[in-house]
Amino acid sequence: MKIAFTLYDYYPFGGLQEDCLATALECVARGHEVHLFTRTWKGNMPDQVQVHLLGKHGWTNTSRNEHFFKQLHSELAPHNFDGTVAFNRVPGADIYFAADPCYAERTGNWPLQRKLHPRHRYYLALEQRVFRNANPPDTLVLTGKEISAFQKHYPIETSKFHLLPPGVSRVDDREEGAARHRQSVRAEFSCPADAVVALFVGSGFRIKGLDRALKGIAANRSIVPNLEFWIVGNDKAERYSKLIQQAGVPVRVLGGRADVARFYDASDFLLHPAYSESAGKVLLEALTHGLPVLTTDTCGYGFHIEEAQAGMVLDSPFLQSELNQALGKFIKNAKARKRWSASALLYAAAEDLYSCHETAAKTIENLLAKHR
Repeated sequence: MKIAFTLYDYYPFGGLQEDCLATALECVARGHEVHLFTRTWKGNMPDQVQVHLLGKHGWTNTSRNEHFFKQLHSELAPHNFDGTVAFNRVPGADIYFAADPCYAERTGNWPLQRKLHPRHRYYLALEQRVFRNANPPDTLVLTGKEISAFQKHYPIETSKFHLLPPGVSRVDDREEGAARHRQSVRAEFSCPADAVVALFVGSGFRIKGLDRALKGIAANRSIVPNLEFWIVGNDKAERYSKLIQQAGVPVRVLGGRADVARFYDASDFLLHPAYSESAGKVLLEALTHGLPVLTTDTCGYGFHIEEAQAGMVLDSPFLQSELNQALGKFIKNAKARKRWSASALLYAAAEDLYSCHETAAKTIENLLAKHR
């Protein structure tokens, strides 16, 4: 088949972007021709997928979106595609890969003043354009929680939803590789071997809860003599300069990394107190490396941490004091970290945390075959 994939912008280390490209490549591996339409592209372009750059036009995000939709419609028409798979909310797509949470649900408890903002009203209306019509797209979701969220706000039949397994990479040669990475990374950053390192991974610092994490680190900075906080991900760290200064411990801002696996092995636990996260692939990446996790129940994959007994998941509503207290346990209790680590590795070996993109490609193939 000839399939169109579309997303607003592609850049390395974004979870949605990784899902899009990995699924596209799986479709190609299954013998299909894939065209990917996006406004901008950062990083290496794949040879197997035909990338169409449409440009970013307009003064605001909302105007850029509308221009993109209009241009996309005209670009798709002459190709005679078997179907379109969208990784952002794009009206008219046949299939929607819901890497982001339901917007109406995520913003439902916002204060009235914030809901009156034009930006909010636009994105809510955009989601309604996608889902409140006679034929909403088949929607690929990462957790069952998201099905409930969408159906709470939109009249979508359950048959329209398709639940995918997670899709993290398997870790080979873990024991030997972990020891090597721990030694080499700590040596690279002159980090003491006995330091307790809390790791934060994620592009989009605000929604991932970097402010919460930094406040928690500051509240626990005197528990052990050597405490460090490492931040891996793409975003503007200067917005957090005051909180970084107040942390009172070494904070290393490392940017987006292709070798993030080394940092899972070199640190002592993952700190991920996200405000909202439809899934949270980093939680499962940590599991596969035996890294304990402290996170929030707003992360769709948080239940894996609970089932694995590989850390702690904080209940909503979020309280900074509860995070501070839990973080203190992670920092000072090496025995608990060792127990959580062992449980994480057992869970990663027993569960399917790996076949998301293969399953997504098969599902797309089956759904579009029905349209023929």
